[in-house]
Amino acid sequence: MSPRAILFDIYGTLIRSTASDLHPDPRLREIIARHHAASPYPHPEIDIRDIHAELHPTLSPHEIETLAREHEERCNPVDPMPGAAATLRQLSAKGIRLGLISNAQCHTAPILEQTLGFTRAELGIDPTLQVFSYLERRAKPDTHLFEIPRDLLAHQGIAAHDVLYVGNDVRNDIAPARASGFRTALFAGDATSLRLRGKSLENSGADLVITDLLQLIAL
Repeated sequence: MSPRAILFDIYGTLIRSTASDLHPDPRLREIIARHHAASPYPHPEIDIRDIHAELHPTLSPHEIETLAREHEERCNPVDPMPGAAATLRQLSAKGIRLGLISNAQCHTAPILEQTLGFTRAELGIDPTLQVFSYLERRAKPDTHLFEIPRDLLAHQGIAAHDVLYVGNDVRNDIAPARASGFRTALFAGDATSLRLRGKSLENSGADLVITDLLQLIAL
């Protein structure tokens, strides 16, 4: 049966990360580690704006957000994954609900839009099906991030087995998506982004393996 909804990871799936060797300020790492240690969750996440605000207490919220994005763009430059925008727009045109589940920060969605050349609305991404780790203060592979859209879709008559989750990471994407009842597609089209975590493509646990995002159109 064709999926009624398809949810996507962002980094390594819709956009390719070309992270440089420019490491964060040691003070950033220290503050992040402190925030993680104080979290009650097994896979904690921070809002990077809080971290920069501790380092730069005289800056305004707008200045903090600008600083955070500039830092991200220096440390983690990105390119569009081939076929990403076309895939999303064609799937949306077929009436398939689209969403995002990502380890992300406040700048991730704007960077995604800038990189793909379309707004999320133009790409057909449902505003109610976007789950970002910095807002939940929990990161993948925490299944909490997958349970939010699963439960929302269930209330709208779309069962978990009618949802496909697409990601490039066996541990952070495939395993928690399966545990949440979703069908899964491992994106293996970019060798630098693929995260098998000691598995092979054959035993990754994914229901299917794709090497081109446009293959999803055939579903």
